[in-house]
Amino acid sequence: MIYVVLGMHKSGTTLVARALHESGIVMGQEFPRDADYAKVKYEARWAQEITDEILELSRKCLSLDVTSRSLPQDGVGDALLQRMRRMATELDNRYGDWGFKDPRAALTYRYWKQALPPHRVIMIYRDPVEVWRRYARVNHKWWSRKAFRVWCDYNKSILSSVPASGDPNVLVLKFEDLLSGAEEWQRLEKFTGRKLADVRDPGQSRYRVGADQRGMARYRFLRSVSGAEVQKVYRQLESLHAG
Repeated sequence: MIYVVLGMHKSGTTLVARALHESGIVMGQEFPRDADYAKVKYEARWAQEITDEILELSRKCLSLDVTSRSLPQDGVGDALLQRMRRMATELDNRYGDWGFKDPRAALTYRYWKQALPPHRVIMIYRDPVEVWRRYARVNHKWWSRKAFRVWCDYNKSILSSVPASGDPNVLVLKFEDLLSGAEEWQRLEKFTGRKLADVRDPGQSRYRVGADQRGMARYRFLRSVSGAEVQKVYRQLESLHAG
Protein backbone atom coordinates (compact mmCIF):
# COMPACT_ATOMS: atom_id res chain seq x y z
CA MET A 1 0.00 0.00 0.00
CA ILE A 2 1.09 3.57 -0.72
CA TYR A 3 0.78 6.23 2.00
CA VAL A 4 0.88 9.95 1.22
CA VAL A 5 1.34 12.18 4.27
CA LEU A 6 -0.11 15.67 3.86
CA GLY A 7 0.20 18.62 6.23
CA MET A 8 1.49 22.15 6.65
CA HIS A 9 5.09 22.72 7.71
CA LYS A 10 5.64 22.24 11.47
CA SER A 11 2.40 20.27 11.79
CA GLY A 12 3.61 16.73 12.49
CA THR A 13 4.34 15.28 9.05
CA THR A 14 7.85 14.27 10.15
CA LEU A 15 6.46 12.49 13.22
CA VAL A 16 4.06 10.46 11.09
CA ALA A 17 6.63 9.71 8.38
CA ARG A 18 9.20 8.56 10.92
CA ALA A 19 6.69 6.27 12.66
CA LEU A 20 5.73 4.71 9.32
CA HIS A 21 9.32 4.32 8.16
CA GLU A 22 10.51 2.69 11.38
CA SER A 23 7.55 0.31 11.19
CA GLY A 24 8.33 -1.09 7.75
CA ILE A 25 6.63 1.38 5.41
CA VAL A 26 9.49 2.74 3.31
CA MET A 27 9.31 6.54 3.22
CA GLY A 28 12.51 7.15 1.27
CA GLN A 29 16.19 6.39 1.35
CA GLU A 30 17.64 4.78 4.47
CA PHE A 31 17.32 7.08 7.47
CA PRO A 32 19.35 6.64 10.67
CA ARG A 33 17.42 5.54 13.74
CA ASP A 34 16.91 8.18 16.43
CA ALA A 35 17.80 10.83 13.89
CA ASP A 36 17.70 14.51 14.82
CA TYR A 37 14.48 16.05 13.47
CA ALA A 38 16.46 19.19 12.61
CA LYS A 39 18.59 17.18 10.19
CA VAL A 40 16.37 14.34 8.97
CA LYS A 41 12.82 15.07 7.85
CA TYR A 42 12.00 11.61 6.47
CA GLU A 43 11.38 12.98 3.00
CA ALA A 44 12.04 10.82 -0.05
CA ARG A 45 14.61 12.47 -2.29
CA TRP A 46 12.78 11.45 -5.47
CA ALA A 47 9.54 13.06 -4.21
CA GLN A 48 11.39 16.24 -3.29
CA GLU A 49 12.93 16.45 -6.76
CA ILE A 50 9.57 15.99 -8.50
CA THR A 51 7.97 18.61 -6.25
CA ASP A 52 10.85 20.98 -7.03
CA GLU A 53 10.10 20.47 -10.72
CA ILE A 54 6.36 21.02 -10.34
CA LEU A 55 6.85 24.25 -8.40
CA GLU A 56 9.99 25.31 -10.30
CA LEU A 57 11.48 26.18 -6.93
CA SER A 58 14.47 25.00 -4.94
CA ARG A 59 14.05 23.30 -1.57
CA LYS A 60 16.28 26.08 -0.25
CA CYS A 61 13.42 28.52 -0.76
CA LEU A 62 12.00 29.63 2.59
CA SER A 63 8.97 27.53 3.44
CA LEU A 64 6.63 30.48 3.99
CA ASP A 65 7.49 31.74 0.51
CA VAL A 66 6.14 28.55 -1.12
CA THR A 67 2.38 28.90 -1.54
CA SER A 68 -0.36 27.93 -3.97
CA ARG A 69 0.72 30.90 -6.08
CA SER A 70 3.84 28.84 -6.87
CA LEU A 71 1.78 26.22 -8.71
CA PRO A 72 2.05 26.11 -12.52
CA GLN A 73 -0.83 27.95 -14.16
CA ASP A 74 -1.18 25.32 -16.90
CA GLY A 75 -0.88 22.29 -14.64
CA VAL A 76 1.60 19.44 -15.01
CA GLY A 77 2.60 18.13 -18.42
CA ASP A 78 2.14 14.54 -19.57
CA ALA A 79 5.89 13.85 -19.50
CA LEU A 80 6.13 14.60 -15.78
CA LEU A 81 2.96 12.64 -14.99
CA GLN A 82 4.42 9.65 -16.83
CA ARG A 83 7.63 9.99 -14.84
CA MET A 84 5.62 10.01 -11.60
CA ARG A 85 3.72 6.90 -12.70
CA ARG A 86 6.92 5.05 -13.58
CA MET A 87 8.43 5.92 -10.23
CA ALA A 88 5.32 4.66 -8.42
CA THR A 89 5.41 1.37 -10.34
CA GLU A 90 9.11 0.90 -9.58
CA LEU A 91 8.60 1.53 -5.85
CA ASP A 92 5.55 -0.74 -5.74
CA ASN A 93 7.58 -3.56 -7.23
CA ARG A 94 10.53 -2.92 -4.92
CA TYR A 95 8.83 -2.35 -1.56
CA GLY A 96 5.11 -3.11 -1.61
CA ASP A 97 4.41 -0.80 1.36
CA TRP A 98 5.89 2.65 0.83
CA GLY A 99 5.02 6.31 0.82
CA PHE A 100 6.31 9.84 0.98
CA LYS A 101 5.90 13.15 2.69
CA ASP A 102 6.88 16.68 1.80
CA PRO A 103 4.88 19.54 3.32
CA ARG A 104 4.76 21.11 -0.14
CA ALA A 105 2.71 18.09 -1.25
CA ALA A 106 -0.19 19.88 0.45
CA LEU A 107 -0.06 22.12 -2.61
CA THR A 108 0.90 19.54 -5.25
CA TYR A 109 -1.23 16.57 -4.21
CA ARG A 110 -3.75 17.53 -6.91
CA TYR A 111 -1.13 16.33 -9.41
CA TRP A 112 0.13 13.35 -7.42
CA LYS A 113 -3.33 11.81 -7.27
CA GLN A 114 -3.48 11.87 -11.08
CA ALA A 115 -0.30 9.80 -11.25
CA LEU A 116 -0.48 7.42 -8.28
CA PRO A 117 -2.24 4.05 -8.30
CA PRO A 118 -4.76 3.41 -5.46
CA HIS A 119 -3.25 4.84 -2.28
CA ARG A 120 -4.07 6.14 1.18
CA VAL A 121 -3.78 9.68 2.52
CA ILE A 122 -2.78 10.56 6.06
CA MET A 123 -3.67 14.19 6.63
CA ILE A 124 -2.35 15.86 9.77
CA TYR A 125 -3.11 19.37 10.95
CA ARG A 126 -2.05 21.51 13.88
CA ASP A 127 -3.57 24.45 15.73
CA PRO A 128 -2.61 27.53 13.64
CA VAL A 129 -1.49 29.40 16.75
CA GLU A 130 1.03 26.66 17.51
CA VAL A 131 2.36 26.71 13.93
CA TRP A 132 2.70 30.49 14.11
CA ARG A 133 4.63 30.17 17.37
CA ARG A 134 7.03 27.63 15.87
CA TYR A 135 7.95 30.11 13.15
CA ALA A 136 8.17 32.99 15.60
CA ARG A 137 10.56 31.05 17.85
CA VAL A 138 12.94 30.38 14.98
CA ASN A 139 12.98 33.81 13.41
CA HIS A 140 11.33 36.90 14.84
CA LYS A 141 10.86 38.44 11.42
CA TRP A 142 7.89 36.06 11.09
CA TRP A 143 6.32 37.88 14.03
CA SER A 144 3.43 38.77 11.73
CA ARG A 145 0.35 37.17 10.24
CA LYS A 146 2.28 35.61 7.35
CA ALA A 147 2.51 32.19 8.99
CA PHE A 148 -1.25 32.27 9.58
CA ARG A 149 -1.91 33.10 5.92
CA VAL A 150 0.34 30.30 4.69
CA TRP A 151 -1.18 27.83 7.18
CA CYS A 152 -4.57 28.71 5.72
CA ASP A 153 -3.32 28.36 2.15
CA TYR A 154 -1.82 24.90 2.70
CA ASN A 155 -4.79 23.49 4.55
CA LYS A 156 -7.31 24.90 2.07
CA SER A 157 -5.29 23.24 -0.69
CA ILE A 158 -5.49 19.90 1.13
CA LEU A 159 -9.21 20.26 1.77
CA SER A 160 -9.84 20.97 -1.90
CA SER A 161 -7.88 17.90 -3.04
CA VAL A 162 -8.79 15.25 -0.46
CA PRO A 163 -12.25 13.60 -0.45
CA ALA A 164 -14.71 14.55 2.24
CA SER A 165 -15.11 12.58 5.45
CA GLY A 166 -16.18 8.98 5.18
CA ASP A 167 -13.55 7.87 2.67
CA PRO A 168 -11.85 4.77 4.18
CA ASN A 169 -8.61 5.65 2.38
CA VAL A 170 -8.26 9.01 4.15
CA LEU A 171 -7.24 9.46 7.79
CA VAL A 172 -7.36 12.90 9.42
CA LEU A 173 -5.14 13.35 12.47
CA LYS A 174 -4.73 16.25 14.87
CA PHE A 175 -1.10 16.75 15.85
CA GLU A 176 -1.79 17.70 19.46
CA ASP A 177 -3.91 14.57 19.99
CA LEU A 178 -1.43 12.32 18.21
CA LEU A 179 1.46 13.64 20.28
CA SER A 180 -0.05 12.96 23.67
CA GLY A 181 -3.07 10.71 23.23
CA ALA A 182 -3.36 6.93 22.98
CA GLU A 183 -6.60 7.01 21.00
CA GLU A 184 -5.20 9.05 18.11
CA TRP A 185 -2.13 6.81 17.89
CA GLN A 186 -4.38 3.74 17.81
CA ARG A 187 -6.36 5.27 14.95
CA LEU A 188 -3.12 5.57 12.97
CA GLU A 189 -2.18 1.98 13.77
CA LYS A 190 -5.61 0.73 12.71
CA PHE A 191 -5.40 2.69 9.46
CA THR A 192 -2.01 1.22 8.57
CA GLY A 193 -2.86 -2.24 9.89
CA ARG A 194 0.29 -2.57 11.98
CA LYS A 195 1.85 -1.86 15.35
CA LEU A 196 3.84 1.34 14.92
CA ALA A 197 7.15 2.30 16.49
CA ASP A 198 6.27 4.97 19.04
CA VAL A 199 8.62 7.84 18.17
CA ARG A 200 6.72 10.53 20.05
CA ASP A 201 8.31 12.91 22.52
CA PRO A 202 5.77 13.27 25.36
CA GLY A 203 7.56 16.34 26.68
CA GLN A 204 6.88 18.32 23.54
CA SER A 205 3.25 18.99 24.45
CA ARG A 206 4.34 21.00 27.51
CA TYR A 207 5.41 23.88 25.29
CA ARG A 208 1.97 24.70 23.92
CA VAL A 209 1.05 28.35 24.34
CA GLY A 210 -2.16 27.49 26.18
CA ALA A 211 -0.68 24.69 28.26
CA ASP A 212 -0.93 26.70 31.49
CA GLN A 213 -3.37 29.26 32.82
CA ARG A 214 -1.00 32.17 32.27
CA GLY A 215 -0.73 31.32 28.60
CA MET A 216 -4.46 31.18 27.92
CA ALA A 217 -4.89 34.94 27.54
CA ARG A 218 -2.02 35.07 25.08
CA TYR A 219 -3.48 32.14 23.18
CA ARG A 220 -6.86 33.85 22.90
CA PHE A 221 -5.19 37.02 21.64
CA LEU A 222 -3.16 35.18 18.99
CA ARG A 223 -6.21 33.28 17.88
CA SER A 224 -8.14 36.53 17.47
CA VAL A 225 -5.44 38.10 15.29
CA SER A 226 -5.14 35.00 13.09
CA GLY A 227 -8.18 36.15 11.14
CA ALA A 228 -11.66 34.90 10.33
CA GLU A 229 -10.55 32.83 7.32
CA VAL A 230 -7.99 30.92 9.38
CA GLN A 231 -10.57 30.13 12.02
CA LYS A 232 -13.05 29.03 9.36
CA VAL A 233 -10.53 26.56 7.90
CA TYR A 234 -9.59 25.36 11.40
CA ARG A 235 -13.26 24.62 12.12
CA GLN A 236 -13.48 22.66 8.87
CA LEU A 237 -10.47 20.58 9.87
CA GLU A 238 -11.87 19.98 13.35
CA SER A 239 -15.19 18.87 11.84
CA LEU A 240 -13.41 16.53 9.39
CA HIS A 241 -11.33 15.12 12.24
CA ALA A 242 -14.42 14.49 14.34
CA GLY A 243 -15.86 12.50 11.44
